[in-house]
Amino acid sequence: MLDAAGVSNLGGSEASECEADVVVIGGGPAGATVATLLAQQGRSVQLFEREKFPRFHVGESLIPETYWTLKRLNMLEKMKRSSFVKKRSVQFVSSNGRASAPFYFEDNNPHECSQTWQVVRSEFDLLMLNNAREHGVEAHEGARVLDVLFDGDRATGVRVRLECGETRTVQAKVVVDASGQSGLLMNRLKLRTWDPVLNKGAIWTYWQGAHEDTGRDEGATVILQTADRQGWFWYIPLH
Repeated sequence: MLDAAGVSNLGGSEASECEADVVVIGGGPAGATVATLLAQQGRSVQLFEREKFPRFHVGESLIPETYWTLKRLNMLEKMKRSSFVKKRSVQFVSSNGRASAPFYFEDNNPHECSQTWQVVRSEFDLLMLNNAREHGVEAHEGARVLDVLFDGDRATGVRVRLECGETRTVQAKVVVDASGQSGLLMNRLKLRTWDPVLNKGAIWTYWQGAHEDTGRDEGATVILQTADRQGWFWYIPLH
């Protein structure tokens, strides 16, 4: 365990120490979800997110099965009150421009879970993080995890610099890395393996004034194959 002298060269105030059952690195949907579920079971959870919310992130088209996770998180009523576009179907367009009939989720499964949402991530992620706080998670924004502490091959906590500049050592029984593409632990332990077949790229943009269907098709995701069949793209309506 590092003492205050061991981190005095990091800037800010002297390191303080505290404990939690679980430390979660990252406050996006994955981190907020695991933190909330653990807090619901009475665990003490500290979550550290390096950015300040709301922050931009490429949007997300939820699938119907996320309903059950949102229900476990007590997020359903928040989603229903939100401005997010309701998504009830998906439609495909072939390389020659032929459109399939829309696939309506409720026709396949006549249940409330068949209606999902097209979310704006800056709003959705903040909603999820605040929901975690409502369940007792101690969530810190603008907090950068400097290192994960180990005892042998077991993670025992983190050293983190808070937004105020204070450096803190947090001991924990479990450390969850939900840092996304940053892959903090994955990079440290050299666990990242690239799939050569999926070595592809993607581009995205937002359009204003784009065509929007009405009624049941208002929130449909349209998936189109390119003419050479070497790529595809999504058309996702957002509020």
